[in-house]
Amino acid sequence: MTEEVFSVGIDDTDSPKGMCTTYVMFTFINRAVKDLGARVVGMPRLVRLNPACPWKTRGNASLGVDLALKSSQLERLKEVLVDTIFDLSELSEAETNPAFVIFRRNDIDEGIRNYAREAVKRLVNPHVAAEIVKKRATYSFGFNGWRGIVGAISGAAYDFPSGYTYELIAYRTKEYRGTPRRVLPESVFLADKALDSCTFDNVDYENNEVKITPHTPCPVLLGIRGIDITCLKKALDLLEIREPVEGFIVYKTNQATDDHIIAVEKIRDIEPLTSVSFKAEISDLPWASAGGHVFVNVTDGESKIRVAAYEPTRGLRHVLLSLRPGDIVRVWGSYKPREGEPPTVNLEKIEVIKIGPYGKLMNPICPICGTRMKSEGKGKGYECPRCKFRTKDASKILELERRDLVPGIYDVPPKARRHLSRPSFLNVIKDEGKD
Repeated sequence: MTEEVFSVGIDDTDSPKGMCTTYVMFTFINRAVKDLGARVVGMPRLVRLNPACPWKTRGNASLGVDLALKSSQLERLKEVLVDTIFDLSELSEAETNPAFVIFRRNDIDEGIRNYAREAVKRLVNPHVAAEIVKKRATYSFGFNGWRGIVGAISGAAYDFPSGYTYELIAYRTKEYRGTPRRVLPESVFLADKALDSCTFDNVDYENNEVKITPHTPCPVLLGIRGIDITCLKKALDLLEIREPVEGFIVYKTNQATDDHIIAVEKIRDIEPLTSVSFKAEISDLPWASAGGHVFVNVTDGESKIRVAAYEPTRGLRHVLLSLRPGDIVRVWGSYKPREGEPPTVNLEKIEVIKIGPYGKLMNPICPICGTRMKSEGKGKGYECPRCKFRTKDASKILELERRDLVPGIYDVPPKARRHLSRPSFLNVIKDEGKD
C-alpha cells in the first residue's frame, strides 16, 4: 500500500484554567506512532500566531506535524486525532474552540502558506479558512465555531519564512498537575550558564527569575528554548527535577524570530491589532506615570504616536526616560487601541539610532559669586540673590545636558519578552538542513 505524508494542525484546546495544546499534540503523535506505525517527517511545529489577537489564550500557539503512513490508515488517523482532542480539550470552557485539520502534504499550496504567514502578523478572515478546508483539506473539525480552524491551518502549513528556533517541552504526570513545579532553581541557573551559547531566555538575570517553568495548572513541567537540539537535551540532563516526567518533545518554532513584525514607513500605516517596527524622532520629553509606566511621543514628520514601556519592562523604562526631543529611534511593538486612551505602541524593544545635543535655556551665572541669577522682569535684567549684583547686559544661556545614553538596541528582560520577539543578541536558524 502506498505511503503518503499528511500534515496535521491542531489549535485552541486549552483555556486559562488548564491544558496545553502542545501536550495534545505530544499525546496525538505518540498515539499515532504507537497505534498506526506512523512516521514523523521533519519536526513537529509550534507556531505562535498574532500576539495582538484580542481572544488569544496565553501564548496563542498552534501546533502542526507531518506524518507518513499508509493511505489506507487515513481514517484511523482521523479517529486517533478526534479521540485525543476530545480526551484532553477544555471543552467545558466557552472560549475554547478546539479544531484540527488534515491535509495531504502536497495539497498545501502557496496560497495556504501565505494565509498561515498572515495569521502570525494580523487578524485573518475565518471565512477564508472555511474555504481553504472546503477545497483543500482531507478532514477538518471546528468545535464552537471557526476560530480554531485558523490556527489549525497555520500549524499544518507554516513554513518559517523568518527562520526558527527550538523548544524542548517536558510534561508532568497527571497526579502532579496543579501543584508547584519541582525543578530546583539553582540547577536551572547552572544549566543556563553552561549552555548560554545555544540556549536563551531560560533565566531572567535582571529579575533573578527562572523562566522555564510556567505558573499555570497545565501539563507542562518546563520548556527550554535554544538554537541546537543536542544542546537542549544537555540542558534537560543538567536540571535537578524532583518529580516524575511523563516525557518530552522538541518543537521547531517561530519563537524569537520577530516573524510577527510588520515594518512600516509611516505611522499612519500602522494597523490596529498588529505588531510593527518603524523609524521615528522623539518629539517631546518622556514622562512616567504613578504606576511606574513610562511614555514618550514620537513622530515621523507627519504623524505622532505614543510609545509605552510598562512596569514589567524594568530597565527599558530608563532608556525611554533618557530620550530627548530630536533623538532618532527605531521602535518595535504592538498597537492595540483602547477606548479612552491615545494611540499607543507597547514597546518590545527599541534601537537608539542617533543621539543629539539637548539642553535648557537657563538664567545667567553671577560673575561675582557664581550664583544663578534671577530675572527682574522682561527687559529689566538680572539680579544675584546672594551678592545683589545687578546687570541689564546678561541674557539666558543654553546649558547642555550630560547624556550617558549610547546608540544601540535595548531589549526588554526575558520576564517581559513576548514569545515571538527576537532578542537583539540572537541569531535564529535559517538553514533547513539543520533539521
